[in-house]
Amino acid sequence: MTYRLAFALLFAATPAFAVDPTGVPQCDALLKRYEACSGQLSPRQVHAAQKELLDGAVGIRSAATDPSKRADLARYCADRFELMKKESDIKECMSKP
Repeated sequence: MTYRLAFALLFAATPAFAVDPTGVPQCDALLKRYEACSGQLSPRQVHAAQKELLDGAVGIRSAATDPSKRADLARYCADRFELMKKESDIKECMSKP
């Protein structure tokens, strides 16, 4: 196996990117933990998780520019975080302090 192929396989299976802060602490905490835990998903789930993570961050960041939406975003992210701690495939990791 060439080094290039080995690197490509490693990169494809490892979520190695950082999500920029959204400006909503509850959402930043959710996205940071999801990013850290998504590597525990099966290889076929990792790509979908990365896309969901990036799309979610973009949407939250965009909505966070509207002060009237920030409280709803904070509540949504806090609720989503709690749900993922109980019902996701990575709930053990999401539940870590």
